[in-house]
Amino acid sequence: MAQPMEQTDARDEAEIRSVLLGYVAALDGRRFELLADAFTEDAELENSFEPYIPGGEAFTGVLAGGADAIAKAVGGLMRTLDATQHFLGAIWIEPVEGGVRTRTQVIAHHHRGGGHYHTGGTYTDLFVRTEDGWRIGRRVLHTSWTTGDPGVVAV
Repeated sequence: MAQPMEQTDARDEAEIRSVLLGYVAALDGRRFELLADAFTEDAELENSFEPYIPGGEAFTGVLAGGADAIAKAVGGLMRTLDATQHFLGAIWIEPVEGGVRTRTQVIAHHHRGGGHYHTGGTYTDLFVRTEDGWRIGRRVLHTSWTTGDPGVVAV
């Protein structure tokens, strides 16, 4: 049996936006332990790169499963950098069966030493309502462009 379409209101949308913004604030504020707060306990994080991007295949696929594992994996990658800055652009919110799908434009700047690696793409998230509020149950980060040295983010 199909799950009913999730109904949302302005408060739901504000909470969902707050989760998205809180995630990048934790990244850029280097408070990696807070990344888990954005996800459900059984969440999945997947990366996808356009095929033309050199080195993208090394980051393509399921990165981690579970809120704590996602925080550890993403934090481990970002911890090697001197600084990051993530800009969120347009956020589309669409009720779907079992939750809410969002598509969020993201531009991310990654710096280590004198090197940089900048990326642009989209977070496609499935948000689910939990006892603790809206959380991401599945995230796909699709990177559509990059510039700079991919070695900056190599672990």
